[in-house]
Amino acid sequence: MEMEISQRINILRAIVMGANDGIISIAGVVFGVYGASMNAWAIFLAGLTATIAGTFSMATGEYVSVNSQLDSERAAKAAQETALANHFEQEAAFLTQHYQADGISETNAQLLAQQTMQKDALNETLHARYGIDEGQMISPVEAAIASMVAFPIGAILPMVGMTLVPAAYRIVTTLILVIFALILTGYFSAVYGNTPKKPVILRNVGMGLLTMGVTYLVGLLMVV
Repeated sequence: MEMEISQRINILRAIVMGANDGIISIAGVVFGVYGASMNAWAIFLAGLTATIAGTFSMATGEYVSVNSQLDSERAAKAAQETALANHFEQEAAFLTQHYQADGISETNAQLLAQQTMQKDALNETLHARYGIDEGQMISPVEAAIASMVAFPIGAILPMVGMTLVPAAYRIVTTLILVIFALILTGYFSAVYGNTPKKPVILRNVGMGLLTMGVTYLVGLLMVV
């Protein structure tokens, strides 16, 4: 059960990151094109092209990133398996010291180390030495698919605001939709990271607004 929960949390991370990137990236693109041309068709084509490119870029980037992390974790696991096979008592002593460093008395630390070494020596020492939990290892394919699905979902709101809303209300409507979406992804990022929600949400919204503002100004400069 613990393994399933950890994997679901990691999938949630990939989904939140993918959606957030889709919101900010495509909002930046459509605002930039809007600054250069108010033609809805041109905005739609630019946004659609960026969405397709961003979707595959996000998926491949997540796949490569998670694979790189897994390679390091697998190497650490192999090294720890060798250490346990050749130096079991030394690893037990290390685990005792690790528990003592956490504030457990020497007697209790020795008893706890003996129990955990008998129950799950590999996972306990792996976590103590490298901070790795086997149950938290995520599948690169699952992470890539999660990001691949989430990116275009995040891109929908800025696309809708800039292409389907009448010209007089495009900017305001798109800003409202994007800010709402960034608040949601910021909230879930804070929940995932177990951090204070307000700073994360404000940072997320601020970076999104900055991206839209800069790209909009660039679009204006292109027609000057």
